[in-house]
Amino acid sequence: MVAANPSSIVIRELNSVGRYAVGVMWGDGHDSIYTLDSLRRFCPCEACSSAPPDRPVAEAELRLHGLARLGEQSLFIEWADRHQTLYKTAALRSLCRCARCVAEPERPVTGS
Repeated sequence: MVAANPSSIVIRELNSVGRYAVGVMWGDGHDSIYTLDSLRRFCPCEACSSAPPDRPVAEAELRLHGLARLGEQSLFIEWADRHQTLYKTAALRSLCRCARCVAEPERPVTGS
C-alpha cells in the first residue's frame, strides 16, 4: 500500500540487513525490509518476469554485489552473478509486505 503523498516513494535511507535482506526507510517515515529472495524473484526485467515464479533460485543469485540509489526515482541492484535489477521506487514500495502494507496493522513488524 503506497500512500498518496509523494514522499512515500522517496528513499531516505538504504542499507543491507545482514546477508539476506535490504532495508529501506521511505521519505514518509515508513520502514520496509525486503528479502534478497523476493527482490530477485520480483525483478522487473524481461528475463526474470517471464521465468516461472516458483523456479529455484541459486545461491549466487541471492548475493549482492552492489546496491545504490539512482536519484530519487530508482534503486539499482547488481547481483553476484552479474545480473542487474532496476526498481522504480513506486514499484519497490508496492512490494512491501509489512503488516501495515498488507492491511494487518494489529501485527506490526516494522515502524510507522
